[in-house]
Amino acid sequence: MFRASEALRSASPLQPEGDLMDFSEPLVLLQDEIPTESVGDQDEEEVHEDDVASDSEENEENKNGVKRWVVNEPVEPKPRKISEKKRADYASFNQWIEQNQQTLSKRQAKLLLDEDKSVNALVRSFENKVIITSPRDYQLELFELAKTQNTIAVLDTGSGKTLIAALLLRWTIEKELEDRSKGVPKRIAFFLVDKVALVFQQHAVLTCNLDYSVEKLCGEMVGGASHAFWEKTFGENMAVVCTAEILSLCLHHAHIRMDQINLLIFDEAHHTKKNHPYARIIKDFYVSIEEVEKRPRILGMTASPVDAQIDPRQAAAELEALLHSKIATVADPATLQLTVCKPWHESVVMYDRQPIDWETDLQKSLRRLVGDHDLFQKPLNFCKLATAEMGPWFSDRFWQLYFREEGAVALEFKAERYLLLERIVGKTLDLRNQQLKHAQELVKNYHFKKPALEKSSLSAKVIKLVKVLQDQVKVSGSDRKCIVFVKQRNTAHLLADLLEQPEMKIPGLEVGVLVGGGRTDSGYANQSISFKQQVLTILKFKRGDINCLFATSVAEEGLDIPDCNVIIRFDLYDTLIQYIQSRGRARQEGSLYIHMAERGNAQHTRRIYMNKSQEEVLRKFCAAMPEDRRLTGNNLNMDYFLRKEKGQRQYTVPETGARLNYSQSLTCLATFVASLPHPAEIALHPEYAVTAVPGGFQCEVILPQVSPVRSAIGTVHGSKAVAKCSAAFEMCLALIKGKYLDGNLRPIFTKQLPAMRNARLAISSKKKDQYGIRMKPEIWSAVGPPTELYAMALTLANPAALGRSSSPLLLLSRQPLPQICQFPLYFGTNRFSNVSCVSVPGSVKLSQGKLVNLLTTFTLRIFLDIFSKEYEATPAELPYFLGPTSKDHAFDFASVTDGSTILDWKTLEIVYENDKINYDFDKPDEFFKAKFVTDLWDGSRKFFLNCRRHDLKPTDAVPEGVVAPSHKAWKTANHDIMNYSNSLWSRSRSRHLFQEEQPVVEAELLPMRRNLLDETIADEDNKSQKCFLILEPLKISALPIDVVAMAYTFPATIHRIDSYLIALDACRMLGLTQIPPDLALEALTKDCDNTDEHSAEKINFQGGMGNNYERLELLGDSFLKLATSISIFILNPDSNEFDCHVKRMLLLCNRNLFNNAIEVKLEEYIRSMAFNRRSWYPEGLTLKKGRKNYRRTKHVLGDKSIADVCEALIGAAYLTTREEGTFDLAVQAVTAMVKDKDHAMLTWPEYYEAYKKPRWQTMEANSAQLDMAERFRKRTGYSFKYPRLLRSAFQHPTYPSAWDKLPSYQRLEFLGDALYDMVCVDHLFHRFPGADPQWLTEHKMAMVSNQFMGCLAVTMGFHKAIVLCSQPVQKDLAEYATEVEEALGIAKEEAVKGGRAESDYSRDYWLGCSKPPKCLGDVVESYVAAIFIDSGFDYGTTQSFFNDHVRPFFEDMRLYDTFANKHPVTFLANLMQHKFRCTEWRLIAKELPMDDNFDEEGNLGNPQVICGICVHGQTLTHAVAASSRYAKIAAAKAALHILEEMSSEDFRKIHGCQCVVSDVAEDVEALHGSAV
Repeated sequence: MFRASEALRSASPLQPEGDLMDFSEPLVLLQDEIPTESVGDQDEEEVHEDDVASDSEENEENKNGVKRWVVNEPVEPKPRKISEKKRADYASFNQWIEQNQQTLSKRQAKLLLDEDKSVNALVRSFENKVIITSPRDYQLELFELAKTQNTIAVLDTGSGKTLIAALLLRWTIEKELEDRSKGVPKRIAFFLVDKVALVFQQHAVLTCNLDYSVEKLCGEMVGGASHAFWEKTFGENMAVVCTAEILSLCLHHAHIRMDQINLLIFDEAHHTKKNHPYARIIKDFYVSIEEVEKRPRILGMTASPVDAQIDPRQAAAELEALLHSKIATVADPATLQLTVCKPWHESVVMYDRQPIDWETDLQKSLRRLVGDHDLFQKPLNFCKLATAEMGPWFSDRFWQLYFREEGAVALEFKAERYLLLERIVGKTLDLRNQQLKHAQELVKNYHFKKPALEKSSLSAKVIKLVKVLQDQVKVSGSDRKCIVFVKQRNTAHLLADLLEQPEMKIPGLEVGVLVGGGRTDSGYANQSISFKQQVLTILKFKRGDINCLFATSVAEEGLDIPDCNVIIRFDLYDTLIQYIQSRGRARQEGSLYIHMAERGNAQHTRRIYMNKSQEEVLRKFCAAMPEDRRLTGNNLNMDYFLRKEKGQRQYTVPETGARLNYSQSLTCLATFVASLPHPAEIALHPEYAVTAVPGGFQCEVILPQVSPVRSAIGTVHGSKAVAKCSAAFEMCLALIKGKYLDGNLRPIFTKQLPAMRNARLAISSKKKDQYGIRMKPEIWSAVGPPTELYAMALTLANPAALGRSSSPLLLLSRQPLPQICQFPLYFGTNRFSNVSCVSVPGSVKLSQGKLVNLLTTFTLRIFLDIFSKEYEATPAELPYFLGPTSKDHAFDFASVTDGSTILDWKTLEIVYENDKINYDFDKPDEFFKAKFVTDLWDGSRKFFLNCRRHDLKPTDAVPEGVVAPSHKAWKTANHDIMNYSNSLWSRSRSRHLFQEEQPVVEAELLPMRRNLLDETIADEDNKSQKCFLILEPLKISALPIDVVAMAYTFPATIHRIDSYLIALDACRMLGLTQIPPDLALEALTKDCDNTDEHSAEKINFQGGMGNNYERLELLGDSFLKLATSISIFILNPDSNEFDCHVKRMLLLCNRNLFNNAIEVKLEEYIRSMAFNRRSWYPEGLTLKKGRKNYRRTKHVLGDKSIADVCEALIGAAYLTTREEGTFDLAVQAVTAMVKDKDHAMLTWPEYYEAYKKPRWQTMEANSAQLDMAERFRKRTGYSFKYPRLLRSAFQHPTYPSAWDKLPSYQRLEFLGDALYDMVCVDHLFHRFPGADPQWLTEHKMAMVSNQFMGCLAVTMGFHKAIVLCSQPVQKDLAEYATEVEEALGIAKEEAVKGGRAESDYSRDYWLGCSKPPKCLGDVVESYVAAIFIDSGFDYGTTQSFFNDHVRPFFEDMRLYDTFANKHPVTFLANLMQHKFRCTEWRLIAKELPMDDNFDEEGNLGNPQVICGICVHGQTLTHAVAASSRYAKIAAAKAALHILEEMSSEDFRKIHGCQCVVSDVAEDVEALHGSAV
């Protein structure tokens, strides 16, 4: 029976021992590929029923022998070197998972730090609650109403408006599905929100409550999306949650029509007024549909229809009219009191009247110094107000934070920018800068007082706030959650800062700040607040890490703030909606809402009273509304809203219906300008010039120089804003006329993007498929009657390693075999020898048939006697022949002129004439030496005879230590020498009786190992075992023993020769015939399933295959990039850098390589399977006896592996001719792989021949350019023939090209990037021949990093040669250059202090410098390209540049291990190896069950992978993620957090580590796949 354990063992060779294993990939056995023996177990004896001629078994009783001899010392079962340890670790980890399963399944989502989660995951973490469960009565009533008519749901915050929306959306989708089944055109629903934050929030709620596809979109997600993108989005989803602006733009560009929408949900519908996108959608598109039944249903949601100080009844009526909807709310407010927790108490806290505006001494001093500087106007005004509103401490504290030292440089830069905008230069500029420095010194040296609850420090308002907070904490402790609403961000930050001061800290109160994401020039914290930061703050508030939020209006109407129980209006609300929404945040039972008002301030009192009264009026208005009220009621119509737009033109594109109006033209034009070609660091925008003319204002819009239309003038209007819109409108019309805007009003320049954005250039590394595989080379298919044969001698460089005498074999073929390089065979520990395959000159003529018959018989006899395969074959059917030779291994076979002279004719004759050597009992003792004996009935038993043993007889017991035979009769027979020699089955033994009086012979039982290519073989695997035989049941072969010894190596030898020949067949197919066999095979060898995962444990590793393609693939990838870059550069002289990148990516992308490889069936030549004892035999022969050959016709390959092989072949071609100084073969390989008109070159010189020098390069250089060339000759040693080329290499994109009639360096930088990358990879590849690709890649990162190249540019003075027109870049260059020069000076000083020469400084000094401006790295690359072009495409100039200027920094690569090892897994491996010297650790990944399983974004049921770091069998730490990759990274980070501060001694004590230090250097790299 084929047991599961056997299937597992036979499915693939044992995996390599290591620390990484991913349980998430199950074992797959193909039904037609399950072998009948252990394919991967090379040590198993070859026992086959086909080799045994016997009847059925019979059981017999055992009989005790007479003597017991001890011959072979008992051998303990050899432990698997690492498998046993690995198995124990896996068992321990599985047990740990079982013990912690409940915790893991419940808390997986929390194993990731919030800061590391995506925005979606963060929102989902508090918005994935199910809300469609048991709707309340009033919610169902409103839902039913919304199904029949457009409705505005006016309900308090927290009363379930989103539930009504979700119910209606579900109903609408279900109805839509019914309509689609009837053939009605598709429609889609939109959930519109006012803020980006709400997109994520509402989408999270809806996706948790609707089992339909719902997409979320906001501006940052869609950008300039194409019409195809929108069609795909609308086609794949039933609903879209987006900002109203997104839908407005879609409607304007005709990406969707209003009649294609079935539902519009307006969140916070009170914004529908004036020119808000809500209103524009209704006014521009909704009302234009005359057929009411084609209009979408509308649902508006708001806590109040009023957000301004107007009559609530009027506001409500206007909102109804504009949204064509009816307000619906509960008739009795008491209904909500039962279901929605509202503040049980509202109170007004009065504080003393504020003093008049006044300033502190510091404020006055600063006003004198910088008061006339525009940058400081807003901060000064704020502080003046803050002094009165909040107290003098806040004003002084503001300036202390404003002028903090860490922001000094940024402040100076910002101030200078303001001054330059005001056109302040010269002495005035210097004076202003000096005043700023004085202000900084003033604040730095100022004595700041500590805050105190005194009016001399804080205002009465702040003192009252602090006391209120103290009281609330005293009442409920830290369980109290409070939001303090303020108007300004500065106020929020300063109040939070006050309560962080030691003197003001309230025990139990943890403060935080929640403000909007915009920017303000009046604040000291000017950085933009991201949405993710807002969500993180809310999560902390929800968890209780923060229990007091100081918030602006973003907390009123934005993210769903968790329920709290105290709301304090530090700054009073302005409108009814602000009051209602902020009050709605206090939803917990027993909540408190506090209004803070100034005592005696009538305005404050009136505002509180008015909002309360307006709310009551609104309630009464809603309650009194008649049920049958029509949409057009209140005598309001759309003319009321369009009245102010009179005279404004509109244009509709006839073909698509896209509509352009005045307001939309501004956005349309801005999008067009942004799409124009421009460098990344430059933001293009239209410029508007408005002038006063009779009748009003007229505007001219001017576009950048690259625009096809430069300017347009609008019509005269009464306001500047409308005049500006008019100019934009006219420009858009001109662009439409010129066809620079398409039918959807999108710029045509966006067509440049899809080549990279939409084309599927990448292929999945996980995608795999079955492909055919070539098992034999083409040369063996040429059969037929041979007329002449070509000999190849198979010799051993170290014959003694075999352990016995041997003689070479001759492999004879019908065609000459190519020269095969040496390869090793392994015979045991430290026993190996290279096999030399020497082609013998000339040929062996077969004019006489006898020689053919002799060779045929000899070949077939080797297969029969040694390998138990009896073939029936004629000479015409054999693909090759084997022959003995009379020469030894040291003979020079290449000196032979006639191959027939080296044949051992005597041996051929003996084998031809004798099937076996006849034997009788009277033979002399000499006869029993050096003979090869086979067992006729058991093909696994082969023996070498040593001598006759006169002291033994056949009936003696088999001495102890002799390996027991595998035949079952041995179990029941006497264990004597006669029965040992007889392998017949029990039933057959009665027909074969052997004489008891015959000689006993001492022999060696030969091992059956065939895979001598695998270096993991140990002595026990290939060791002969002494035994004792009688010869009567056996066959004495006519083959000489030295021939047999060499023939035992033939399976491994012919397997490797076949692999070489198949690889050469692939090269011949591609036209790359110059590639030598060793490089060809290396390029096509894939020895495991995850070859490209360098740091992971190898899955299904195939031993003995030699080098795989990894290193060649890295080299080939770089040359492919170089070759395609050169061709794209020269064939597309007018293309900009971006276009060049796109074209290059289309050539070298994995998708292109994969498709081209499949087209020529390159995948069939890839070697993915190691030696197999069933597949090395020749094909096409009739097998009469023996186990049938195991022949695989398919193998599984990943798409990326096939593409990688293409790059590896390019690398092999590059190495083939590299020493000759030519790259022609590599160029030819690139052309063969990419198959594109943009790379048709076959030789390196063709590149330069195709290059047409542009006129700007060959124009006469001016004096400045000549001088620059001379300076660079002295600096770098290269003399330019075309100085203008050098000048272009340093021209920044901001520098006008028209001034010197030169292009910027961008195209040169594109080419130089590939040249520089190639020279770096080539250097590392050859300098470190044993380094794996991961190590090479990681250390290359240091060489090509912008951080190093910036340093190199400064060191070489390149930064001084850059010409630009960007003051910020210029300033950054100066600062960075100063930093590098200082770092270099320090490094030289340290060298002198250390007793070294100053020139012997540490070259890694640049690692501590800050991030350089990108242009520095760009000019290094553009300079490399410039010298390459100037020299006539001489690659030697690139190599010289590298050797002279780059290589000195990287002579000691150990300096950059830290730079390279930033990957957590690599860093952990190095830490365990070098610091702790531990080998007993591993990183294990396993997929968790899907039950009760949440992914990173909170989705139920998605698979999760847990990764554990196991040290000496104990789980040190773990992490859970959606894939093994991220789980490993997270687990490694967690382990590093624990281990980095631990000493080696503590580590060994805690973990019981007793790893032998001497073993580490030898084993750790193999164990853990470290890059070092």
